[in-house]
Amino acid sequence: MAGRGAGAGIECWSYAPGVRLPYPVVRLRLYNAALEEYGEIALQVDTGYEGPIMLPRGEYEFFMIGELPRSLWRTYRTLTDTVTMRVARAVVEVAGQQLEVYVESPLYGGGKRLVGRGVLNKLRLLLDGPSSKACILA
Repeated sequence: MAGRGAGAGIECWSYAPGVRLPYPVVRLRLYNAALEEYGEIALQVDTGYEGPIMLPRGEYEFFMIGELPRSLWRTYRTLTDTVTMRVARAVVEVAGQQLEVYVESPLYGGGKRLVGRGVLNKLRLLLDGPSSKACILA
């Protein structure tokens, strides 16, 4: 649930319920490389994911207009194997900022909605665990 914090330039969202514990989410508005709006979506904050934004395969298809050549796709090492990610250019809008980013989706498998360090490191993000809120600061 999106909401404004007490100070100017702060945008906060409540954590989403998890199996055992709630987890932080941010809401971002996404556009493909042709600047067609995909809409606003909630993404789980994942500081362990080095990439920018991961989407499930079905959602990634909207961004394929800006897909990079296969030679520029990325590979990540996981606990069990390596994962090759398709990569496409996109634009994200959050808290009044527009950033050029990449969206990724696994070449094989379903994927999930994540925002990783590739985007998080460009934002001032506050994770307020006791209040169960994630906030983007101006």
